[in-house]
Amino acid sequence: MHAAAGIHPLAGFRRGVAGALLALAVAGCASSEGRSGDPSGAGAGGSVLHVTNRNWLDVRVYAIRRAERISLLSITSMRTDSVALPATLLQGGGFRLQADPVGADPYRSDMLYLRAGQTVWWRLENKLDQSSLWVH
Repeated sequence: MHAAAGIHPLAGFRRGVAGALLALAVAGCASSEGRSGDPSGAGAGGSVLHVTNRNWLDVRVYAIRRAERISLLSITSMRTDSVALPATLLQGGGFRLQADPVGADPYRSDMLYLRAGQTVWWRLENKLDQSSLWVH
């Protein structure tokens, strides 16, 4: 079969591929909204960590409790993200947060002692020792 004059035989195929790629991109964006755990923003203990990364490097954030290191989230440079804190962090004793920038030395917060339902905001600066942390 020959295509009608002026229409490339692969034009319909290209439109189909473009539509499929667009659908995948939209689905990927929609599914990333819940990547930080519970979509309500609260874990079993109801406590949430909000991180704003003003550092030039991407950062991996951990909770350090005794000898245990719990991975919480990865955050891209110049972005903000949130994660529900595991209820086990609120049970007896405190914990520290650790920012582990890609290719640089890690930085640890002071010890945190949270009650269920409290929210933590951590703003990571380009000089990590100038970062700020507050609890509400």
